[in-house]
Amino acid sequence: MTLDPFNRPAPGFDEPLEMLLACHDKIRRFCDQLDKLPPYIDENGVNETAKQAIDGVIRYFDQAGPSHHADEEEELFPILLARVPSAAPKLEQLSAEHGYLHSCWNAIRDDLAALRNGDSSVISRIEIQEFVRLYREHAAIEEAWLIPTADAVLTPTEKRLAGEHMAQRRKTNS
Repeated sequence: MTLDPFNRPAPGFDEPLEMLLACHDKIRRFCDQLDKLPPYIDENGVNETAKQAIDGVIRYFDQAGPSHHADEEEELFPILLARVPSAAPKLEQLSAEHGYLHSCWNAIRDDLAALRNGDSSVISRIEIQEFVRLYREHAAIEEAWLIPTADAVLTPTEKRLAGEHMAQRRKTNS
């Protein structure tokens, strides 16, 4: 029997690193939606489909995005910094990117909300493209370096605790 890799349950908090990777997949899907949004609206206007897409994007980047960054910064970064001191510049870069991505999100969030309410004059395609490009690049860096390094360095107990903290963070933020 062949397993369908696209039809498997999402990892849970007992697999925190796999969950972070799954979050990157969601980020890419929402970035794809953002990419498609301006041309879709040009052709169809701000119809119910566009409104639903905008609502989903806003909800995701308002809630899940900050939790995802906190997961990495609070659960992975301190342990990596303690065990791999030479990783400090990379961790500082990733942290700075989290802050910049948050700023970029804030720059387009209100425009998306206005767009959702029918004001198509405010949306900046350039800001959307920049946000999407930066987020995709950031996720790729984390997948190539952060997650494999954390997997090699964290003990099973630390991974379990990270998952528990991640679950708690989402209960607190919901």
